[in-house]
Amino acid sequence: MCKPTADTVRRKIADPEALIRENVEEQLVFVGVMTAAKYLETRAKTVYETWGKNVPGQMVFFSSEYSQTNSVPLIPLPGVDDSYPPQKKSFFMLKYMHDHFIDKFEWFIRADDDVYMRTDRLETLLRSVDSRKPWFIGQTGRGNSEEFGLLSLESDENFCMGGPGVIFSRETLRRIAPYIEECLMNLYTTHEDVEVGRCVRKFAGISCTWSYEAGHNFKAREVLYFFVVSSS
Repeated sequence: MCKPTADTVRRKIADPEALIRENVEEQLVFVGVMTAAKYLETRAKTVYETWGKNVPGQMVFFSSEYSQTNSVPLIPLPGVDDSYPPQKKSFFMLKYMHDHFIDKFEWFIRADDDVYMRTDRLETLLRSVDSRKPWFIGQTGRGNSEEFGLLSLESDENFCMGGPGVIFSRETLRRIAPYIEECLMNLYTTHEDVEVGRCVRKFAGISCTWSYEAGHNFKAREVLYFFVVSSS
């Protein structure tokens, strides 16, 4: 993977969408990082300057409508604030990915601004799975013991936990994008990752991938790791 020039980095930060459009070749993965205005110069900047430099594709940050920074490539989402849980931000980010980049990348990742990914292992994983099929990959969850029965999940249903990051194949994103607004209008819980999983299950017809389904005993923890970045 070629190291980007300083000019390319500056242009990407100034207008990430335009620079991606200029690249006519299909790329492996688009990493969308959800952040907030107060973390742009700390968490977001740290992510971008560490593992963000080695992503086999592109990394762009998504924040509230009036967010600004000269440190990372940023897309402020219209009509979105930095409230928590970030359900609207997450769904709108997925819709933005689809509407602007669906034909540019094979895979799409929803990540937080306090996660670390092993990009070498990530690339190996993604190149070993057929991106033309619907995939929803991550660390499977069904809620903790206190939440069991309160998430409106059937006994055989799960979701991909948001913390470690969630991977969507192009086909999965293509299937759910037309129904983002409907999913937002029909939330059963305040858990963003549970509701994204519910939307994927309903409109893409799949659940978070169990290890055996990927054909090579994939475990999310082999690729996705938490790390803590100081907000000070």
